[in-house]
Amino acid sequence: MKLSRPRIIMAALFFGLVVLVRYAMRDMQLDVDLLRESLLNMPGLVMENIQMSREISGDMWRVRLPYLDREGSTVHLRSLDVRRHLSGDKGEWYFFGREGIYSHDIKAASITGLLGTLNSDSRTWNLESTRLDWQEGRDSLVFPEGLTIYDDELRVRTPQASIDKSGVILLEKGGVIQWVKPLKR
Repeated sequence: MKLSRPRIIMAALFFGLVVLVRYAMRDMQLDVDLLRESLLNMPGLVMENIQMSREISGDMWRVRLPYLDREGSTVHLRSLDVRRHLSGDKGEWYFFGREGIYSHDIKAASITGLLGTLNSDSRTWNLESTRLDWQEGRDSLVFPEGLTIYDDELRVRTPQASIDKSGVILLEKGGVIQWVKPLKR
């Protein structure tokens, strides 16, 4: 049986397509942990415009990182946007940080120049802090250099605070509450 030139070309294209599909299927099954480990072992890495979404305990977390620079086991961030949509439409948290650093060795992060909002059905609180610390395995965010939360009625300032995952804020060293809404006459 003699094959014509068009049949040979079609067979070669079909074979090439099969090989391409096989390698594409293998690549789509990348092990995320293996990929993360190989990124950590690279000598240096700069990434821009990263966006991640993950569901944790029913809440949807979205993170946007315009700039990330990794050296060794330390990651430096410039600008950071974090949104947490609470399950059951109970509200949303939003944090913006000017700079951040994450250490893979101790699995901890620190964000400086923090602004944010905590929205619930009944109230929206704004927050400001010079620093926010987080460590893997802890159920709270720590504000070691103080926290100010406020809305159009109240302003609360504290030299040190923490907030747990349910939104309870603990004023660890006391604080000052200021009524800012004028009294009606």
